[in-house]
Amino acid sequence: MPFGEGQGHNNPSTARTAEALLQPGVRASLELPEAGTCVVEVGAVIRAVEGPVVSLRLLDELPPGLLDAGSRLELFLPRPDGIYHWLCALRSQSASQARAVLLSEPLFVQRRMRPRWRAELQADVRRVRSARRGTAHRMRVADLSRGGLKLEGPLQLSTGDTLEVTVDLGPEVQLVGRAVMAYPTSGSSWAAHVSFVEGQGDAVDLVDSYIVRHSSAK
Repeated sequence: MPFGEGQGHNNPSTARTAEALLQPGVRASLELPEAGTCVVEVGAVIRAVEGPVVSLRLLDELPPGLLDAGSRLELFLPRPDGIYHWLCALRSQSASQARAVLLSEPLFVQRRMRPRWRAELQADVRRVRSARRGTAHRMRVADLSRGGLKLEGPLQLSTGDTLEVTVDLGPEVQLVGRAVMAYPTSGSSWAAHVSFVEGQGDAVDLVDSYIVRHSSAK
């Protein structure tokens, strides 16, 4: 089913899919309009007239007045092979809880399938959560593709984090992506596989140009 508004209403298959994937206790993330990510913990999926309603515990503090009832959001659920995401509408919100109506079947975004070019680049990485840009941390870009990149370094990242990555590709480029998978490696180091979010074609074109220049030089 195409990912679009309104398709989840009164659709039993949408509710069954949501119940199967959004198990109580799993962590997911809400993508807020122009405000990055809010990490949430799933409570339950409730069947309602307007569509499946998912109850969420907010693990990040939201600035007051950021969201109103009816606000359109995207709910992301990371899995090892990719990310599921739903278009949803906020039904209600308190300081620590929210309920959202799922408006569609989930869209599945698979981990990067494009060829990856091995890189050794330094980057400044910031988390973007609840309209706040975190402190920049130095990490290494281990590989690049048109669809995303791999980060390695001391910053502990979580699957589902929205990240701002600033890297010198001659010129300097700022890329925004989501951690499809994050895990500890040797010692105190961490790795994260990052998928670029849509709507930054010019920046992704610079990634392509960089890969072409350096792969042809070998």
